[in-house]
Amino acid sequence: MEKIEKLLDNGEFARALTALKRAAAGPGRARTLFMKGEALRGLGLFAAALKEYAASKKAGKGDEELLSEALLGEARCFRALGNEKGAFSSAKRALVLSRKLGISGEDARLEWALALRLTGRLTEAAKLLEGLYKGYKKSADLSGQAFALWALGGLYRLQGRYGEGIAAFEGSLKAAGKDGDEAAAGYALFGLGGILRVAGHMGRALDCYVRARRLFARTDDAFAKAYAECGTSNVLRQLGRLEEAYAGYARAHKLYSALSDWADLGFVEWGMGEINRKNGDFGAALKNYREAARLFKGRSEPRGEALTLLSLAQLYYLTGETSRAEGQHAAAMKHIRRHGLHTHLETFT
Repeated sequence: MEKIEKLLDNGEFARALTALKRAAAGPGRARTLFMKGEALRGLGLFAAALKEYAASKKAGKGDEELLSEALLGEARCFRALGNEKGAFSSAKRALVLSRKLGISGEDARLEWALALRLTGRLTEAAKLLEGLYKGYKKSADLSGQAFALWALGGLYRLQGRYGEGIAAFEGSLKAAGKDGDEAAAGYALFGLGGILRVAGHMGRALDCYVRARRLFARTDDAFAKAYAECGTSNVLRQLGRLEEAYAGYARAHKLYSALSDWADLGFVEWGMGEINRKNGDFGAALKNYREAARLFKGRSEPRGEALTLLSLAQLYYLTGETSRAEGQHAAAMKHIRRHGLHTHLETFT
């Protein structure tokens, strides 16, 4: 088991999963199931990982320490899948249990903050994350600093605080580099590329995605590879390199579909719709937007829903349905204001 734990720590998730499948059932079955969940999560197979965490909790009934770890794993998977209810529930239970046991306190608080962010409670999440970051900085915990700054960067982006968001992602990248954590550096680059893109800094954004793609190319992280394809395609689309962008979206579509990551697949469908609309293929664009709307629904992606509503309004106007376009645009603005977003003001998106 120690060898398998080392494989997980080193990001060798496929090898760890193979070894775990050979592991004999017995007294350590609950821990084995938990580690399978960790391996699957590392591979980006979040739905499959959730099944292993649930089985681990059942097999290890009474082991509160294992339960705490499994709940944190669940919260991370639910968050990645945009499952607001699941992320909130698991993170809250993990937080309560960590306080009771006196273990995993910072991890539990981080997940709770991210659950708050996911559910739109941004002010509460920011206060908690900023406090955690100060603690990590005081204790010289580079890994904690990198993660907290990454989380803050995403939160600031949602609030339209681009300058602060860029600084947070740059800080996360710097901390990850000092810590020698390539995975954390890659995700910091994803965040930085995304916020630079919507702020209109296209050259720098593309460079971030290229660097991140290079970091994850030699890993088992299929989710990161899909993210790299989608993010790069977003930049290429905005640069007018539509053929290259569409090919990248097609690759991302295949990867996200294999991972059952429907929320992120929604952004791919939306991006494809944007290209089809710009190319004058309004019928294909409409199909993309409707599919994106279906994928976003109920998956805690208010910005994705906003983008789709706005794009549908533009498409209806282009096809001469002015009244319908006005109604769609009004619905988009109502949605945007209800969620405290600024999506309608984004020039580059």
